[in-house]
Amino acid sequence: MIRAILVGVVRIASQVKHFAFDKHKRQYGMGVVGKWLNRHYRRSLSSNVQKQLDDFHSHRPYFTYWITFVHIVITLLACCTYGFAPVGFAQSSTTELVLKNKGIYESVKYIQQENFWIGPSSEDLIHLGAKFSPCIRQDSQIVRLIQEARDLEKESGCCVQNDNSGCVQTLRSDCSDTLATFIKWNNDHVDIHRSSGSVCHQDPRTCEEPASLDPHTWPDDITHWPVCTYPRKWNHTGLSHMDCNIKGRPCCIGTKGRCEITTREYCSFMHGYFHEDATLCSQVHCLDDVCGLLPFLNPDVPDQFYRLWLSLFLHAGLLHCLVSVVFQMTILRDLEKLAGWVRISIIYVLSGITGNLASALFLPYRAEVGPAGSQFGLLACLFVELFQGWQILEKPWKAFLKLVGIVLFLFLCGLLPWIDNIGHIFGFLSGLLLSFAFLPYITFGTFDKYRKRILIAVSMLAYIGLFSSLIVWFYIYPINWHWLEHLTCLPFTSKFCEKYDIDHNIKDVVN
Repeated sequence: MIRAILVGVVRIASQVKHFAFDKHKRQYGMGVVGKWLNRHYRRSLSSNVQKQLDDFHSHRPYFTYWITFVHIVITLLACCTYGFAPVGFAQSSTTELVLKNKGIYESVKYIQQENFWIGPSSEDLIHLGAKFSPCIRQDSQIVRLIQEARDLEKESGCCVQNDNSGCVQTLRSDCSDTLATFIKWNNDHVDIHRSSGSVCHQDPRTCEEPASLDPHTWPDDITHWPVCTYPRKWNHTGLSHMDCNIKGRPCCIGTKGRCEITTREYCSFMHGYFHEDATLCSQVHCLDDVCGLLPFLNPDVPDQFYRLWLSLFLHAGLLHCLVSVVFQMTILRDLEKLAGWVRISIIYVLSGITGNLASALFLPYRAEVGPAGSQFGLLACLFVELFQGWQILEKPWKAFLKLVGIVLFLFLCGLLPWIDNIGHIFGFLSGLLLSFAFLPYITFGTFDKYRKRILIAVSMLAYIGLFSSLIVWFYIYPINWHWLEHLTCLPFTSKFCEKYDIDHNIKDVVN
């Protein structure tokens, strides 16, 4: 009885092992792509080479199944949570009559880029964790233009309507001389000796928390004022800019720190972030709103470097995710059977991060999602496998040209929006170096064995040098070469890529 049970356990264990490691052995130099491209071994192979080929063991593709499952779940959750942008290749616009801060209804147009991948809008993808440089490191252009906006706000005052219908913070040029009174302090003012202000619904004399008392007196510059969290409970202060009905508060619009003093209705229509408690744009941090995820340690200094790998798990839509699933269940699964989950996951993740880092450097204002760099790193694995097994294949040049044709076709696909060719190029380059270091190989004699060992060390040093150079360049010498935009999105129509480069005219920050 016991013997029969033991025999049954052994048989079950044997079947489980057989299933876990797949009954179809993955042949070195061949694989799925080799079969698709009708690749063959040479007719005569040495006994040493044949023994090495026979000793290769197939691995269970655990990483492939895990990453594919994660991609599907995250894509479905993103679509269910944020909904879908209009589907298509152009732009869709919505026009409505919206109440603005002047107290009248105006016709307002909201323009949104259509997403042919069938997924969330670009703004939502940034909020989810897309690669977007202004969220990763401080951008000098955005900092400069936000400072210009604050310099303008320093000269603003409270525009109070003469009919007591309301008030709004604005510049003197935007306040009617006949219908409103522009309240602007100066050092000669009897009640308060300040040169900056006034501010609608905020005054250092009427705020209890934080109180403007020595040694913590509010500065003269209103752009350095804090948010008043506890004003005094007075029905009537006798101050026109405090007793009026405020019509506008700060609203963060777009993706590059643009702020407007406007109504909640207009802010909601423009898909912005309305700040009910603030009175000035200088009191809010719009990039923190746009980027989402974890708040910046310093509100003025973006630090979400983790987007470089977080975006590898995101997709622009259902169709985009489907393409990744098909690629991973064929190419990634096949390569993992050859190399194992540890080696292939290292190549996958590091290639993707390097591709995203290069994209963040060369195209800082493009929001990108998806494992494009990782997948091109896997394509580089196919080239390295071909190079390492060159001597065992019939017509290796023919196999090489076929692979080149596939890569060129995929590069052309990268000219569509939301597919990043910069990430493709650097993902492929880093994948090439990492594959020489991590993929298993066969040797053709003693000299070839030592040559390939040296190649491993050289490849790792080259990859470390490449990655380190990109890091230094990204944080210390940021650049913005607009001509590179055509490598990642070719404008087949006049507006095909227009909104894809979110707020392409960065001067919109201060408009």
